[in-house]
Amino acid sequence: MGYMPIIVALSGFVFLFSIYVYNQIKPRKVNLTKTVDLMEEISRERKHLILSYDDSHENSPLAEVANQLKKTSTDRFQSFNKEELLINEIYLAAPEISDKPLSTQIQRLNEQQKQLLRTLRTNSGEYNRFISAPSNKMVASIFGFKTF
Repeated sequence: MGYMPIIVALSGFVFLFSIYVYNQIKPRKVNLTKTVDLMEEISRERKHLILSYDDSHENSPLAEVANQLKKTSTDRFQSFNKEELLINEIYLAAPEISDKPLSTQIQRLNEQQKQLLRTLRTNSGEYNRFISAPSNKMVASIFGFKTF
């Protein structure tokens, strides 16, 4: 009976610590998910504009970008490198479009995507650092949180 209070106290501490860490991880994960969802919306709209312009104009300046977008099966975020490459190619091709309002709209969406990419990079770094901390790593693995 002498060890029972110690076991109960340690179990309670571990339980409370787990709840605390879980409640610290969850909002960080939600921020990542929100950012990825916003990126998906903008990507879908940008993709629709580019593909519709490319379909209606032969030899358009966006032909190469449109081909890359056709190869992509999803509008969800896939990797930082792929997204940065696509953003840069759109930046180069969009000003050459003859339809200036459309060009402005594509460039605006591209800039929003670039800012969301920066936000995602910042949020994912914070999230990854937090769940990689030795004291938090065990709780993160128990609840199924993985690095982004």
